[in-house]
Amino acid sequence: MPRRSPGPVSSFHSVQRAPRFHIMTRADASYRSSSPHALGRKGRETRQRLVDAAALLLASTSPMDLTAMAIAAEAGTASATFYVYFRDVQDILYALSEAATEDMLTAFSKLDIFHNNARVAEDSEAFLKMLAEQWERHNAVLHYRMMEADRGDPRFARLRGRWAEAVLNRFWELLKRAPHLEPPLDETDAYAESIVLFASIERLAAAVHREPRLTISAQRIRAAQARILTRMIAPQG
Repeated sequence: MPRRSPGPVSSFHSVQRAPRFHIMTRADASYRSSSPHALGRKGRETRQRLVDAAALLLASTSPMDLTAMAIAAEAGTASATFYVYFRDVQDILYALSEAATEDMLTAFSKLDIFHNNARVAEDSEAFLKMLAEQWERHNAVLHYRMMEADRGDPRFARLRGRWAEAVLNRFWELLKRAPHLEPPLDETDAYAESIVLFASIERLAAAVHREPRLTISAQRIRAAQARILTRMIAPQG
């Protein structure tokens, strides 16, 4: 059985905040459950309409400008209905972030990559292509997830940590047995280098979508990332 990576990923990705006092509002009183599993069929359908409406609005609206009234109107329901299923706009953005994280994890799992040092070059290209597709699909939501995790919101930090850990563990295993490293890295140093690699890839994936006037194409940047990953983990020749 493989040993766990040294230290929880969340310790790197988040700073815990002290709990704040919360004044109960009318929205809290009517709020039922953010989990679709606690709802009946009609409730799940209404909740999903709201989620779909929020996702549609994010194509042209910043998450910071999204309102419950606009989401409800787009979903074809009353504003009060929004608060039956979500506490506030951040709550529905969390639901979208959770779905995006699951989509990323599923896509990464399907690739089944980074198991063999000899295949790092090919695996890196496949991984970076998948990551670009995920950021294209979930651009606004992933930026929001990153922002809230950076601000120390524990829910969003846990989501980012789940995604990070899936990739970090693969990098970690490859770096521990990288053939060009003499002496080999110990477990802690291998994990530290995994964090450096992952953080640079994740931040650059976000930056490419925020800087449309880059003088270098996204394809050339991905190719450079693939070369760097290969040099770090399993250089050829």
